[in-house]
Amino acid sequence: MKKLMSVLTILLAMHTVQAQDFDKVKTNLILGKTDDAKTDYDKVLAKKANLVGTAAAYYWKSKIYSAYNKDAVKYPNAYNETKTALDAYMKADPSLQLAKDNGQEAFFDIYIKCFKVGVDSFNVKAWKGAAENFENVVKYSDIIFTQGWASSKQKFDTTALIYAGYSNQNAGDLEKTIFYYKRLVDNKVATPELVEVYRYLLLQFIDKKDKAQFDTYYAMSAAAYPNESWVEYSTDYIDKNLSIDEKVEMFDKLVAVGSISELESQMFGDMFMSGKNAEGLSQEKTEKYTAKAAEAYKKAFTMNNKNFAAAFNAGISYYNAFSVLDEKVSVNLKALQTINSTKPVAPKDPKKKAAFDAFYKAKLDSVRKINTSLDVTIKENVDAAIEWIDKAFNVIKDKEKLEKTEKNVALRSVDFLATLYGYKRDKARGKDQKAFDEFDAKFNIYDNLHDKYQ
Repeated sequence: MKKLMSVLTILLAMHTVQAQDFDKVKTNLILGKTDDAKTDYDKVLAKKANLVGTAAAYYWKSKIYSAYNKDAVKYPNAYNETKTALDAYMKADPSLQLAKDNGQEAFFDIYIKCFKVGVDSFNVKAWKGAAENFENVVKYSDIIFTQGWASSKQKFDTTALIYAGYSNQNAGDLEKTIFYYKRLVDNKVATPELVEVYRYLLLQFIDKKDKAQFDTYYAMSAAAYPNESWVEYSTDYIDKNLSIDEKVEMFDKLVAVGSISELESQMFGDMFMSGKNAEGLSQEKTEKYTAKAAEAYKKAFTMNNKNFAAAFNAGISYYNAFSVLDEKVSVNLKALQTINSTKPVAPKDPKKKAAFDAFYKAKLDSVRKINTSLDVTIKENVDAAIEWIDKAFNVIKDKEKLEKTEKNVALRSVDFLATLYGYKRDKARGKDQKAFDEFDAKFNIYDNLHDKYQ
């Protein structure tokens, strides 16, 4: 410790001696004699070459050119000289003691100049130039406010951070944009217009698949703007970064603990509906995700029985399942036709004919059995589709004026309901006249409503 104190004492003594070498420079600057100060400065460095590259030399050079900078026409390069000298000084004297003792004009000059040039560049959408200047504004303002040199006692320049972030965003520098925006959020700057900054960060962390930062800034966003809806960002993270099976698992967990919202349920439904169309998906998986979509949409509707979109989508989930199964039935019927059309002539020998007939009957019966089984599941899906599409339609059908989305759902609802009742009617044809008449009446009701919602 004693050795360290001795070294510090020596350094301080050297620092003081170096400062004294520039006393005449200091006096002339105080008197406003900038040219005399520059002459004295040059004489000092010419006489004592060991002072070149010292903190004192850099500091007093920045002071001299800062004074020249007030006449930019006469001294056009004064700003660059000031900034170069000041940057070198800060590296040579991290404590900034000379500036504390002898004035901070150069810091303020660079800060103000960078801000002005930055705004000029910003206004003409010269984003790269604006970004560079506002990065310097942040750099110098941080020093000014940290050291307590400004009359304002704020911790940092909020405006500079906003400009730096937005300029870099438009200049296409993602990492710098995140850096400046994070400073705003970390310091809980939450004015109404800055909600977009919070949203921007969440979107970037979603794209980066950075769950730790996403969770952190999601919580900060919700705390800063409690009246904003943030749940869609959470579901967006899930949608983009989890596999379909992981999404199913998460949905089941949220439902089990009762912590899922109406909007989350509906969004999970959308994810499952999208997931069922993935390339190369097995039929079993497709059916699983379709059923899961219906479950999620129904869950949303149970939380809000005015959510016609959720009810309609639940119905469409069942309709899609019905369509897939009905296509299987059609394929099987064609298979029956093929079997019958390609069946050879039966042998005349009674024993051989009996075996022949038994063989083909077994083939036909196996296909018919599959269709009979499918018919049961089809009926369940058709009835469920009718139930949930009807729920959606009933929410909006009596409204005096329908919004665009409502009108679209109403039109599609009556068309789907007509199709579904038409299917049930045709299935009852020639088998149950009462049921046929009932379904035909329903078909006509919805079919006749088509033009109403055009």
